[in-house]
Amino acid sequence: MSAIDTSIRPYRPEDREALIRFWEEVAKLEAAHDLILVRELIDNLDRPNHDPERNLFVAVNRESIIGYIDILSELEIGRAVLQYLVHPAHRRKGISEKLVERATERAGTLRANKVQVNIPQDDKSGKRLFAKMGFRFVRRFLELRLDLSKAHFSDVTPDDYPCRPMMEGEDEKLTNLQNRSFLDTWGFNPNTTEEISYRIHRPKVSLEDLTLCLDRNEPIGYCWANIDFGKGAVMGGKRGRINMIGVDPNYRGKGVGKKVLIVGLTQLKSRGVRFVDLTVDCDNKPARALYHSIGFDLRTSSLWYQKDLAADPHSKKHRIGRVNNHS
Repeated sequence: MSAIDTSIRPYRPEDREALIRFWEEVAKLEAAHDLILVRELIDNLDRPNHDPERNLFVAVNRESIIGYIDILSELEIGRAVLQYLVHPAHRRKGISEKLVERATERAGTLRANKVQVNIPQDDKSGKRLFAKMGFRFVRRFLELRLDLSKAHFSDVTPDDYPCRPMMEGEDEKLTNLQNRSFLDTWGFNPNTTEEISYRIHRPKVSLEDLTLCLDRNEPIGYCWANIDFGKGAVMGGKRGRINMIGVDPNYRGKGVGKKVLIVGLTQLKSRGVRFVDLTVDCDNKPARALYHSIGFDLRTSSLWYQKDLAADPHSKKHRIGRVNNHS
């Protein structure tokens, strides 16, 4: 079978269960797509400010879903981010190219001025595909891992900024802190309170996963962690992840980031986590130094590719030069 036998069409609500089965089947075939990723993909279908019936496309062969591509619209920073997957049995047949073409066309109608995609560093076929389709490499993100049994937790400061778990009703405070913390970082699209609330109240997410550092009862830093409940736990212990760490710009250089990170890691360790992963921008030298001081080691990396779309004179308000740091 080839791409000729496959049709690309918009997602329909009745596709939901079939799409979930597709994700679960690929998760069983490839360790890189474990069950926690499937849970995140399912959550994305319902995330605020996303319209899957317009911005998600499926590849269908003999009435079976064999691939998909989702378009995350981040027009405040002028970009659309692609997330795609094709079943291993149907790769190298031109289906990925058809999906990317359709999604890029849709991104143009959304008035995005660039399309970006993130792929593993060892994805040779992905590199060839995006080079062929006019994308260029723009950024490298590092995937780090910490063995908590070997972590360095000394020199925690400062004592005058206490930490505690996030409490109900603080969604707006967290949203404002996150947007302040990442205002000047590559890849960050400001969040709304609705979006943050959705993420906080997803299944298997607890407020205990979110540590706040305070100054006079106002949040100045945070660490957002979680435990991997899927099959992706590494040999020898549970796997956790630091989703994001943020520090108010007015409090940088005061040890807040290190303190809130250590509190978050200690919380994960108390819940039986042995290994912790995180993602950091290769160009974020202060964050890299912090993680190295704790004991994080490089595991692998991922690559961001970008295609610039024709500028639309009517979408000037969307052409902003910021873009998502995961740490």
